This record gives sequence, structure tokens and C-alpha cells, in this order.
Amino acid sequence: MLYDFFSVDKTGSELLYDQLYERIKSAIGEGLLKKGDKLPSMRALATDISVSRTTVDTAYEQLCAEGYLIKKPRSGYYVEADYIDVTHVNETVAPVTERRYNPPIKYDFSSSAVDPDCTDIKFWQRCVKEILDKPYVITSYGVPQGEGELRDVLCEYSRRVRGVITTPDRIVIGAGTQTLLSILLGLCTEYGFDAAMEKGFFPQGEQIFSDFRYDITPLSADKDGIILDDTVKSRMLFVNSSGSIRGSAPIPINKRVQIIRWAEQRDAVIIEDDFNGELRCTSKPVPALQGMCSERVVYIGSFSKLLLPSVRISYMVLPPVLADLYHKRMDNYNQTSSKTEQLALANYISCGRLDRQLRKLRNIYARKATVMYEEVKNAFPADAMVEVIETALSVRIKLRLNADMDYLKAAAKDNGIRLGKCREKNGLKYFYLGFSGIPEGAIHDAVCALKAVLIK
Repeated sequence: MLYDFFSVDKTGSELLYDQLYERIKSAIGEGLLKKGDKLPSMRALATDISVSRTTVDTAYEQLCAEGYLIKKPRSGYYVEADYIDVTHVNETVAPVTERRYNPPIKYDFSSSAVDPDCTDIKFWQRCVKEILDKPYVITSYGVPQGEGELRDVLCEYSRRVRGVITTPDRIVIGAGTQTLLSILLGLCTEYGFDAAMEKGFFPQGEQIFSDFRYDITPLSADKDGIILDDTVKSRMLFVNSSGSIRGSAPIPINKRVQIIRWAEQRDAVIIEDDFNGELRCTSKPVPALQGMCSERVVYIGSFSKLLLPSVRISYMVLPPVLADLYHKRMDNYNQTSSKTEQLALANYISCGRLDRQLRKLRNIYARKATVMYEEVKNAFPADAMVEVIETALSVRIKLRLNADMDYLKAAAKDNGIRLGKCREKNGLKYFYLGFSGIPEGAIHDAVCALKAVLIK
């Protein structure tokens, strides 16, 4: 039987089997071919439209693979797909809306970037190239738990720099804190589905807890950190012992002991997000809480500010019980962090380069913190409260402004300014002005530009 709509153009550049495939698919979509209709045999169709049997076979097999046709043994090919009103479907597709123009970001106060002058990018590129020159290393999947070479050096590095107590088999590598939290929450179901954390401290973390259907118990904080009492019934606590959004001081020893005792009394687990814990620049970094209670604390560390934000490598140290549970499931997880970058980071740490970079950054960020503090203090009204938040690499300013917060964010964006964390409480507006992504020489102009937006 000859179908006129099967004809192909042999003078065009499109492959013949692609043309035939599209003709048949369109005929089904337009209702010219209906479910159950039998198609010509390969030999007959090849003869009718003067193409090879291979052309017809290739088109038929692709249509079978996609479910448009079905091949019945010793019978032939039949239409399997139901009638589809392609025209109607296309008419209902929403038109593409024009994108709103956003001016380029000139000053980034969000702390989501780093100043290129602060990076060690040339040496990092060398480390990556050394791995790329070893095809036998990069032509296989990565280890679900993380490359052994990196876990070995992280074991020593985290002990020496952050006071973390662990062995390589208790370290899990992943692409960022959110990824590691996703794994961790799957291991912690016995602790219930309620987590306590400082309100507004880590919105990205709160999102993961929410995705896993956890209830969040918001905690207040004072100058010593989070406030725990008998009303907190959760068996999971998320904390950064190196700082808070309400103050830059690390949690003091008495509060740390209280937190550990609270966890022991409730048989709870503590998740310690050590965000920038080693980057305190005006005082010596305080060891991680994990070193005081490695049996109950899950430690999470990262390298986004030490190396590059685009290098998505974080690690968590699991207590023995959770590590054992992880090992039973490990083969069902995929590694989310680049194997190449993991091995490059192992080399970067083992040769002492990360220690050198850390010393350099502490000096740079100490200067930037001072400059940012002074510029903000001088630019804004005398009653503005200004404070350096070290672990956030930010200066916090409290202002009494009448303008709506959403309006201020939009106005800043329209002027090429990216704001970081902002919040409002008791009539005061809080702005966290990150300085990691702004060159030291540009801080004055950045603060002046921000003042022009906020103070009218």
C-alpha cells in the first residue's frame, strides 16, 4: 500500500531515514495514521519511495523505540501510539516572555564570590592538570564515599587546623553542604523529624530539612550563641560553633559543654556546620565542637572561600554509629563531587599549599574587614550600628529606614549592587555586607554606591 506522505527529498541535506521518521511521526500526530493501522513492509515501502531497505529499517526501529510503532513477529509493523493533536498542543504552549534587563553586577556584597586577587588559581590549575594528565585515573567513576587520597589528607588537615577527631573511613565527600545534608538526613531517621537551629542562620540548610519534611524549631541566640532550654524537644541540633548571624564571637566553652550535655540527655545528634571556621582573621580560630564529642557531632567543612566557590567540595565527619550505617548503604549512592578536583585537592593539601593559602587569606581578610568597617562607619549615620561578622566575612549594619526591604533590594540590583543576607526586626533593617568578593581598593566606591541607594 502506498502512502503519499511517506515521500522523501533525495536532493536535500537531511538524512533519508530522518526524513522518513519525521513523516511517519507527523502522520500519527495529525491522525492520518491511527492506532492499529498496518504499515507497508520494509521491502514494499523501500520499493515505493525508491530508498534502501536499511533506510526504512532504521526509521521503523527508531519509531518502535519511541513507542510510535510496534513490531509483531511474522506480521509486520503497526501504529501503537494514540492520535495526538499536535496542532492543539502547540497552541497551548505559553509564549516566551521577554527577559527583564538586569545591569551587570559591579559590587557584590553577597559573599557568594571571592576577589580574584585572593585566589591561588595558577597553582590550582597546575594541580588539576597533573590529574588530567593521568587518563587511567580519570576514566572511571569516583568512589561514592570520596577518593581515599583526599580522605586521608583531610583526616590530618581537619585534626591539625580544626581539632577534629576522625579516621578516613568516617569522612564522606560531597558537592556542597546541601548534598551532604541530604545524605545525612537519610541516615538520621531514628532521631525523629524535628530539627532545632538558629532562625535565619542558614536558609539553604533549612530548605533541605523542609524537603525531607522536617519541622524546624527556631532558636534564639545571644552573644554566646544559641539558647537551649527544656522547651527544645528536638533530637537534632544544627549549629555553627564558630559564629552566629547575631554576633561574630565563637560559642564559649561553657555554652559548648551545655550543648553537649543537652545532646547526651536527649540522645540527640549535633550537626556542626563549620562555615569558614578556619578563616577567623582578627583572632585565633577556636577548635571545632566535634573535638569535644566526636560520638555525637557530625562535622561539616568546605573549601569555597579557601579555593574557589566553583570548586564544589565539602566533607562531613560522621560519628561511628552513623558511619557504620552509611557504609551499609554506600554502594547505593553516587559521588557528586568531581573526582578530578578531589584528587587535585588532595595534592594541594598534601604539598602544604592550602596552609600557605590560609595564612595569606587571614591577612587579606583582616585588612578588608578593617577597611569595610571604617568605610561603612564613616558613610552611614552616626546612630547606625556596625559590627564585623568574621566567619561570614561580612560587616553587619543596622539601619532605621522607612523604605520597604524588597524595594531596597530591587533598587540595589538596578544599580549593579548585589546584596547578601538582609533581614528586618523591630523596625531595624539588617544588612550583611560581604567583603570577600570586592577588591580592597574598590571597597570605598562600593560603600558609597550602596549609601546612595539606601539613604535618599
